[in-house]
Amino acid sequence: MPKAIFVAVVVAVSLLSSQAFAEKIFVKGPKARFRSGPGTQYQVLWESPKFTPLEYLAKYKRWYAVRDMDGDVAWVSQEVIGKGSAAIVIKKKANIRKGPGTKNPIIFSVEEGYRFKVTGNKGSWYKVKDEDGDEGWVLNKLVWVSK
Repeated sequence: MPKAIFVAVVVAVSLLSSQAFAEKIFVKGPKARFRSGPGTQYQVLWESPKFTPLEYLAKYKRWYAVRDMDGDVAWVSQEVIGKGSAAIVIKKKANIRKGPGTKNPIIFSVEEGYRFKVTGNKGSWYKVKDEDGDEGWVLNKLVWVSK
């Protein structure tokens, strides 16, 4: 698929897509390769680790067109994608708390770029779990979450 056609398809689909049909997705495997088109013959543009949150744009056969937190658009195989939400810390530091609220004790702190699986939410807080199984709550304005 020529690059101009690829871009046109992604733009058209993203404009026509209704949020009602959008799936929340994230990288479930140890890492994912993001490509310039829907197939292994296309150039790898970047790689991302487990629990990278993504914005769903479209699906073509076994490939998802996605946008990452930086606004970059690419294709990724459904084999490495999980359904649900993940979160990435977008501030220099985020405190992970025992419960949803600043009055709850801090369990641990993480730095920008740290990734989690989102397992729940309450108000403006997300319940999160990291790759090691550590759990807690993070304030929504400290993370970018699957859309």
